[in-house]
Amino acid sequence: MNHKLILFGAMIVTMLPRILPFFMFDAKKLPDWIQDFLAFIPFAVLGALILPGGLSGLTGHPWASSLCLGVAALIAWLHKGIIGPVIGAVGTAVLLQLGGLL
Repeated sequence: MNHKLILFGAMIVTMLPRILPFFMFDAKKLPDWIQDFLAFIPFAVLGALILPGGLSGLTGHPWASSLCLGVAALIAWLHKGIIGPVIGAVGTAVLLQLGGLL
């Protein structure tokens, strides 16, 4: 089969679900309960992407991975930033390694 046709088909199949909602829905016409529900989707997706990798980040040391995630969650809760939690989690892992716990 022609590779260009496969690529074009993959592009269409990927593009349609992303573009169709813009033409089908107007955010002002959706009920409030749907808008409230949709507001949580980015957080749920980020959690699903970050949590498994965060728990397996330090191979063989799940307690250390959990500790680093906890530090990152605490910093994110207190400061609402992006860079702070990353630096806090990496810094915790470095301190654990320098302290001989890893």
